[in-house]
Amino acid sequence: MLAAMCAQAQRLEVVDADGHGIPLVSVLTEDGTLLGTTDFNGVLANVKGNARVTLTHVAFKSQVVTMSSLVGGRVTMEDSDYRLAEVVIKPKPYLYVETLYRVYVYRNDSLCYFASGIMPNACNVQKQKREHGSYYQARTEYCSKFGAATTWSARAHVFHAGLVRTMSLEMMEQKMKEMYYVTATANSPSRSTYSNPQGTVGYLTRTNGQVRMTLDGGTEQMYANEVKGETKLLKKRQEMGYEYQYVIAWTDDEAQAPGVENFLMESNHWEYNDNQGHVKFFVETYATDHYYMDKAEWKARKKSIKADYGSSMTLDQLAEYERHHHIPALSPATFQAICKLKNQW
Repeated sequence: MLAAMCAQAQRLEVVDADGHGIPLVSVLTEDGTLLGTTDFNGVLANVKGNARVTLTHVAFKSQVVTMSSLVGGRVTMEDSDYRLAEVVIKPKPYLYVETLYRVYVYRNDSLCYFASGIMPNACNVQKQKREHGSYYQARTEYCSKFGAATTWSARAHVFHAGLVRTMSLEMMEQKMKEMYYVTATANSPSRSTYSNPQGTVGYLTRTNGQVRMTLDGGTEQMYANEVKGETKLLKKRQEMGYEYQYVIAWTDDEAQAPGVENFLMESNHWEYNDNQGHVKFFVETYATDHYYMDKAEWKARKKSIKADYGSSMTLDQLAEYERHHHIPALSPATFQAICKLKNQW
């Protein structure tokens, strides 16, 4: 009877301080096996027989919970309160934004790849043009080693790790409307809903001085494929079980210029099937430093990052960088899974 009770699926609901469901929360066993991520209502319906699980999210503090202690399977996560020092405006042409990225690949729910590093980004304020450094830590050789789909993993490495957006919320929403037929509806001063003709595809929340946009990009994209008659791409995405969701957060400060100046963090999540099983691919990005510099300083900083970290960060370097920049550290469950993976190598 006890064995049957432990094996029974349990419903987990993860909410924020206001009672809103938190999408894209990773739920891990104590040894780092990925049980799944919460849906857009903050629910993971099938948590099988795990007494203790770790909850992680880019914008919230990691948390370990005992399933049997939860009332109705509900748990409230606490904001990480991750912030950046205010940008000091100086008469220099480049606004520099340094970002730390962490990349995770799970195959059939087991971690099969992890990498972390620094991406230097700069926006030429005068020309309103974004630049970023060579992707020193882009180690795409794991595509062949682990059989991950090259198209999506390469895209994630090149375009999303270290990505810092330069557009305002108004520009982003206009782009979503034009490209993906998504409209925004304000439910309250602190919360809006994004939807397309098929239903809800995301939310915008304002909390503790932050704006957070969470979107189901896969649903957006596939609906647009259908409307535009892009049948081959739509069929390919459907056949591979393609899913893509992301959350991006920035400082809620009207005095700051929109875009790079107030970018805080982002997390992208791809999911698909290939000939070796199911792949889940996560990229977390945190802004760590931002200030103005000239072209010579920009070149020097890119060079120093390459010299200090080479092709990738060690776990000791990552931990030190996290402490120095007050970034939420890896959860113990995730760290254990990474160490196990490193030992296998």
